[in-house]
Amino acid sequence: VEHDLSVLDYLSDFICVLYGTPGAYGVVTMPFGVREGINIFLDGFVPTENLRFREQVLTFKVSETAEKEEEHIKRDARYQYPDMIKDYGPFKLEVMKGDFTDSEIVVMLGENGTGKTTFIKMLAGITNLPQHVKSCRV
Repeated sequence: VEHDLSVLDYLSDFICVLYGTPGAYGVVTMPFGVREGINIFLDGFVPTENLRFREQVLTFKVSETAEKEEEHIKRDARYQYPDMIKDYGPFKLEVMKGDFTDSEIVVMLGENGTGKTTFIKMLAGITNLPQHVKSCRV
């Protein structure tokens, strides 16, 4: 959820909170600023309408040992990919080597035609890999 909220915060100017019961009713609030809208969603309470739509407040675990957890993630990196270059004539995608763990969620944002899909296809082995890359098993 926190990753979805980060993307929502990045992409949105205003937020409407939707709530209701399937097959019974649905309500859409007036637009709120992003920060206020996200906090209303997390609290489960719309102050302008004095309405609680969820009994539980959503909270996130904050780690006091972020450095230790970061070291742990780096040690447990399970997937690695090499430097890759894919050339489609006027379009050239250059990927620097990297790694990620199975516990990470990676979000790629960018304009159309910047290589997001090509990169994923290269990782998945769906498209032909560049000649200097023998295999990329992710």
